[in-house]
Amino acid sequence: MASGVAVADECLRVYDEIKMGHQWLYIIYRVSEDLRSIIVEEKAGHDKTYSDFVARLKQAEAKRQCRYAVFDVRFMHNDIPQERLAFFLWSPDTATIKQKMIYTSSKQALRNKMRGIHAEIQCTEDADLTMSNILERICSKLPLIQF
Repeated sequence: MASGVAVADECLRVYDEIKMGHQWLYIIYRVSEDLRSIIVEEKAGHDKTYSDFVARLKQAEAKRQCRYAVFDVRFMHNDIPQERLAFFLWSPDTATIKQKMIYTSSKQALRNKMRGIHAEIQCTEDADLTMSNILERICSKLPLIQF
């Protein structure tokens, strides 16, 4: 727990479902209204897209709020299909100072419980959310295949 914000058990259960079974395409987490815990806001199936994910984050931005999220990124690397989990802290410039402070100070409480995250991405503007940026961050951590 950081800054008095605990991580709800459901957060870890749903995270395990994306990590172990790739049951979800993405999960969006938020801090509860009473500011006491991090909870699951949405878990999206594979009928959704990355554009849907970004749209959900933009809805939080419209409310001047931040979000945490995990996205199951699927891509090709050296002609081999890959899946990697990316953790997002969406902290848009338009979010209130209180939101930014709570999310930044509580992030580690959630991240410490999530094993198997390949990349952590802090986003403050639309350019940070482009898939090319996400893939660049993920691929920079992949080992090169030498022949």
